[in-house]
Amino acid sequence: MNENEINSWKEAFSSLPDKQFFNTVRLYLGEIKTPYNKQRLTEQLAGFIRKEENLTSILTLLDVFDIKVLTAISMIPNASQESLADFFHGETSVTEIYAEVINLTERLLIYKEKSQYSEKEYIKINPLLRENLIPYLDASLIFPNYKAEITSIEDVFTLSPNLLAAFITYIRIRGISCKSDGTIKKNDQKRLSEIFPGKEKLIQLLMNAFVNLSLVYEDEKETCYVIDISRLQKFSELPELQQYALLCAAAVSRFSKDGLKKEAQLLIDCLTSVPETGCTLETILRLAFLAGTYTEDGTTSVRKSRFSQILAAARQEAGAEPEQNAELLDRMIDCALEFGLLQKIGKTGDGVELYKSSNELLKVVSTPLNNHSIPKVLNIDSTFTVTLMPGLTLRQLLPLTDFMLVKKSGVVTEFEITKQSVSEGFDHELSPDSIFERLESYSNYQIPQNLKINITEWYNSYSSATLYYGYILKVTDNNISFAENNPNIRKYIKEKLADGIYLLNLPAGTDISTFVEESSLDFMGNVKTSTTKSEFTSFPLLRPGRKPMVLETRSKTESKKTSIAEAGKILQALKASLKKLDMDKAQKESLEHRISSRLILSELQLKNASIRTEILEADGMDFAGKVHLIEAAVKEEDMMEIRLPAADGKGEFFTLVGKPLSISRQPGEAVMRIQIEPTKDIENLLVSRITHLRRLRF
Repeated sequence: MNENEINSWKEAFSSLPDKQFFNTVRLYLGEIKTPYNKQRLTEQLAGFIRKEENLTSILTLLDVFDIKVLTAISMIPNASQESLADFFHGETSVTEIYAEVINLTERLLIYKEKSQYSEKEYIKINPLLRENLIPYLDASLIFPNYKAEITSIEDVFTLSPNLLAAFITYIRIRGISCKSDGTIKKNDQKRLSEIFPGKEKLIQLLMNAFVNLSLVYEDEKETCYVIDISRLQKFSELPELQQYALLCAAAVSRFSKDGLKKEAQLLIDCLTSVPETGCTLETILRLAFLAGTYTEDGTTSVRKSRFSQILAAARQEAGAEPEQNAELLDRMIDCALEFGLLQKIGKTGDGVELYKSSNELLKVVSTPLNNHSIPKVLNIDSTFTVTLMPGLTLRQLLPLTDFMLVKKSGVVTEFEITKQSVSEGFDHELSPDSIFERLESYSNYQIPQNLKINITEWYNSYSSATLYYGYILKVTDNNISFAENNPNIRKYIKEKLADGIYLLNLPAGTDISTFVEESSLDFMGNVKTSTTKSEFTSFPLLRPGRKPMVLETRSKTESKKTSIAEAGKILQALKASLKKLDMDKAQKESLEHRISSRLILSELQLKNASIRTEILEADGMDFAGKVHLIEAAVKEEDMMEIRLPAADGKGEFFTLVGKPLSISRQPGEAVMRIQIEPTKDIENLLVSRITHLRRLRF
């Protein structure tokens, strides 16, 4: 038992608001005698917890949901009510999570501790109980073991270098126009759906990713997106899984470089953690959420340096780097399914769908890209259609498809060599010989002679006249030798147009001041500059996937099971003792509610109980009861569960959880002002519309 942690619990407990502190002390120790001392009362409560009979009752009264939530708290570094709600998103409602946290707090199993670096409150397991509690924690409740009884017969699709290369050739030759919201315009959608049948959603996600990764940029003259060649080449040098992880993260949102790295690494760690036997999407989301709470080196975020924690807190409060949330994870996992990084493998006997990671991608995560053997994957027919089989990396495909246009994408990819596509290759300084060399290196057969003739004729036509666009340097005759021999000028010369006239390899509109400084030429004047593309730095490097350590250790130990029968005996004995006590009906109902909520551990608590009879629920017709309940919740700062009819009037109902801030009465009506959880939005609700109201206290 760590003495520092126990002192932290004591400090946190004695720092509770007076009402909450004294209510808890009265619940377990009985009426408080004056004069009192908070520290002494906290010590007495610690002694109550340490008593063997009380400790046994606390552990015996744990149910499966208690253990599930406590296990999650032990797994998630710096767990909070919000992070628990996100962690169980899709399975357990926010109301149930918030109610469980309140209940476990009142049962002394957990407590809340304020962060040293922000106003956030984190949930911790009571150190007085942790050692006894650990054997009961069961990771299999959160990450169950599944087995597919029915095997999926659906076609398995995985994003591939061939598909990416096909998509890139389309953008390079035709460009892609998008609406202001980022969706691809109708004409391009139609063409792309013919080339990539049934992959409309995938193509839109890829376009989002290309934009967010700056693999494309908007050409104002062409009013469409065009490829950023240099950035794309750098991207192609990354390992295949890292490429897809970055695409997946960038497809769902725009991040800073650090944020992009975090989300892509999270996805790789998540894919690595999915068991071979498969698991449900809810389980995968939890794996992703858990992976997101660990730092780059695999340690928990709690272990980060003090400076890192202050910086992270500041970013979160400023909204620069939002914390991991269920909605973002949901979209990223959905994207991983679309990309084939996650694949359906079948169903359990109960019809639950199971998914697992793509084995092929996980195997190639560390595969080097400089493969010396050149696979023969290319075939050319008489119509200049190029059939490309799988087997090449994106890095190999980019130069090979530099002069092609995609025709059809499927198991094999079909490209065509046209005058337009070859002209694009010539723009990138390809010659007929270099095109023939590239084609021959990946084919077992000779290039059709008529294709060679056509490409040569197209090149002659292309090179008969040339248009230049960019910076032109003109020097006087006496400076020609200096310009051509000066390395600081020579490295910028793309082509010599005539004596003393040179085309520079600086894109038009870029800042030319660096060149002027380095050139040592003695001239005056400035060049008017226009807006430029952002300077390329590099893509974040990701490590191989790693399973969170907490899953490795927990999977090796067998958890201790609680006994429903033993818990039932304790509850029945306490209820039997309650019946014998001389109390009025309201007092007995209040104590019975506490017994059912597992707050009463022994008969001594029943005898010493400072009974506070209060109403905790009210229904729609009881207007006065609802108002009274809200007023009490405002005064006690309690959370409330509220049920309301949907605004569309179709008979649907929805449930909210939040903290009432105030209530204002009006003739025949009352308006409650409430802070909704977990969004923290402030809403005004008409009390008359509330169909059910419950204070979340026990």
